[in-house]
Amino acid sequence: MLERVWAKLSRFVDRKSSITLETLDQVLGLRSWGLILYGALPSSLSLWGLPEIKVESVQVKSATILVIALLISLLPVWVTFLLVRAREKRWYFTTDYLRIRSCITTLLIMITATLIAGGAGIVKGKYTFSLHTLIHPDFSAILESFLFGMASLVLSSTLFATVLTKDADLPGLPSSDFVTALGKIRRQLIAIRLNPIWQEFSDSIDFDDLKTQTDSLIKEIQVALSQPGPELAKRSLRPLGTTLGSFSKLVITIKNGGDEQEFRWQARFADLNEFTDPTREYVAAARENIVAEYSVVQQIASLRLGG
Repeated sequence: MLERVWAKLSRFVDRKSSITLETLDQVLGLRSWGLILYGALPSSLSLWGLPEIKVESVQVKSATILVIALLISLLPVWVTFLLVRAREKRWYFTTDYLRIRSCITTLLIMITATLIAGGAGIVKGKYTFSLHTLIHPDFSAILESFLFGMASLVLSSTLFATVLTKDADLPGLPSSDFVTALGKIRRQLIAIRLNPIWQEFSDSIDFDDLKTQTDSLIKEIQVALSQPGPELAKRSLRPLGTTLGSFSKLVITIKNGGDEQEFRWQARFADLNEFTDPTREYVAAARENIVAEYSVVQQIASLRLGG
């Protein structure tokens, strides 16, 4: 029994040790924490005497009230999620974990807006905060705070749709210069991935032009790294420059292959399932000798860049 528990704990630690800060940033949206601040900020308007939401005393088990509350909040929450997703898609180089981090950010906005609305009610004396309310919470107060917080998301959506969609340089958000540079890098890399070298070998492949595009992209990455922006974003972008440098050398290797150009391409780009024995074994054996170059191709090909 203890051995099984220890084995599970060891596997858990091994998995956790492989999680980097960059991965946590992609999953949790750490670089966009400002969205939570700006999304929940309108809920503090309850302190200024805006129309309050009043819910009659209800029981915690009242499923009907919960369903109605969720339905009422569905539209502003959905709009907020879409706007958050649109922003985070531009602030991250790939679309990995985009839906997850957008859902987490939206959920944190909802929770923070509810807490702010509830805190405003305590400040105004509308709600009572004590040890008793912690142990036996007032469901009506929680529901009122939740509904007001969700109603405030309408103002949050307006804020997102106006200020944030213009890449304003606001505290807690990536700078507009960095976001612009990131978008340019993404477009250039998409153009490189559209090169025919990724599909098949042919005489129409312009190796010099492909190398020029790659070297230009490396310079754009250096420009982006020089812009003010989240260090987390730069840490995840730096390895791409190294990978592209290796890719540029790889292109020249194929170009200088002479009569072996096509075979060199096969060893780095081709799908082995398209070959029959013994050609498959021959190409696979050659690929084992250039694992690093093949890995570079796979790293670039596996990037999820979105539209």
